[in-house]
Amino acid sequence: MDLKEQFEALTKELKEYRAKAEEQQKQYGTMSQELTAKIDTLQKQVDAIDVKMAERHAASTAAPVSWRKAFEEHDGVQRLLRHKDGNCVITLAGDQAKQLFERKTTVTEAAVGAQTTGVLPIQRIPGIVPEARQRLTIRDLLTSRPTTQLVVDFVKVNAKPAIGSPQTEASDKGENAVTFTSVSQQVRTLATWIPASKQVLDDMSELMAYLQTALPYYVNLEEELQLLSGDNTGVNLYGFIPQAASFNTGLLSATAGWNRIDIIGRAVEQIQIAKELEPTFIVLHPQDWWSIRLTKDAYGRYILGNPQESVGRPAISELGAPVGVQMPPRVFDLVPVVTTSISAGTFLVGSGSPVAAEIRDRMEMTVEIATQHSDFFTRNLIAIRAEKRLCLVTKRPGSFIAGSFSTSPQ
Repeated sequence: MDLKEQFEALTKELKEYRAKAEEQQKQYGTMSQELTAKIDTLQKQVDAIDVKMAERHAASTAAPVSWRKAFEEHDGVQRLLRHKDGNCVITLAGDQAKQLFERKTTVTEAAVGAQTTGVLPIQRIPGIVPEARQRLTIRDLLTSRPTTQLVVDFVKVNAKPAIGSPQTEASDKGENAVTFTSVSQQVRTLATWIPASKQVLDDMSELMAYLQTALPYYVNLEEELQLLSGDNTGVNLYGFIPQAASFNTGLLSATAGWNRIDIIGRAVEQIQIAKELEPTFIVLHPQDWWSIRLTKDAYGRYILGNPQESVGRPAISELGAPVGVQMPPRVFDLVPVVTTSISAGTFLVGSGSPVAAEIRDRMEMTVEIATQHSDFFTRNLIAIRAEKRLCLVTKRPGSFIAGSFSTSPQ
C-alpha cells in the first residue's frame, strides 16, 4: 500500500472515530480516555504521512535523505562518537543538500507552525471547556408531575371549620361551617435561542455539543430563579419568596441576643405555631451559610462541628443529591441548600412535601434546530432553541417562611 492509500485509509478511520467521539460528547458530556487516545494516535499517523507525501513531492526523484541517516553513514561522525575527541566536517551536495536544507528559515516552532497548520502537529483536547456553572438545586427539592393543561387549578379551604365543643345531652348540636376557594396557576414558558452558521457547526463539531448543553442549562437556571423569586407578573412564575409568610421578628429577643442560627430556629418555630407542615430545607446564600458554618461558641469551638472532621450526612435522592454524597451538616434538621440564586442576607425555610408545593411540567426541556427563521435558509444560518413549560403550584404558602438575616427584633 503506497502513502496515498495509507493516508486515505487512516483519514477515513479518523473520521469514524471522531464521529464516535461526537456521539459520546452529546450523550455523556465527555468521551472515554480510550477513544481520546485512539484519535490522538491516528492524528499523529495522518500528520506523519502527510509530511512524507509533501517531502516526496518537493524533493527530487532520489531516495529521501534524513539528517539521522546522513550522520550515521558519515565516517567522521562515527569516529567522533567512538573516540569522543577531535572534529569532523560533513559535506552535503546536490540533491542531498536540497532535501536536508529545503526549508529556508531557522527550524523553530514558529517557523514550522506549532500553533497553526504546519509541520509539527498540535495536541487538541476534544470538546469545549464550559464556563463556571452553579449546581441547580431548587427543582430537586420538590415533587414534579406532568400536566396536559394550560392552567392548573386546585381547591383549598378558605374559612376552616370551628373546633368542636361540649354539648348538652338531648339538645341540638352546634352547627359548623366551612368555605372553599379555588386557586389557579398558569403554565409559563421559559426559553432561549442562539443563531449560528451551518459552516461553523460543520467545521467544529464540539460547538454543537456545547450549545446543546449550554442552552438548556441557562433555561434551567432561569427556572431556578423563577421558582424562588418569580413575582407572578406578566409571564413570570409565582415563586416561593413573594408568597411565603414573612419572618416574625417578634420571636427574637434583643436582650438575650441572636444570630443567624437563632433566626433559623425561630422560623421553624413560627411554622410550627402556625400548624403548618414541618419544614425540610433552608435556602440561603453561600455568604450566609459560611457565616453560620464559622459560628463559634465562647470557647472558640465551631458550633456545626470540627472543620477537620466530616460532619456531613449521606445525601438521599429526595434531597436532590446522589446517594453517598456528603451534604452540609443540618441545622435544626433542615437541609441547607446553598445557592447564589437567592440574594445574600435572605433565607427561605420550607417543606418539600407535595402537599405544600409541587411543579407541574407541561413540556420537558426541548432543544430544537431549524432554518425557518427570517432569511436563515438563504444565509446558511440555523437557529438553536431550548425551551420548557411549567408552573409552580404552592398549595400551602404558610409552610414557607422568608426573611432577612439582617433584621432586628421588635
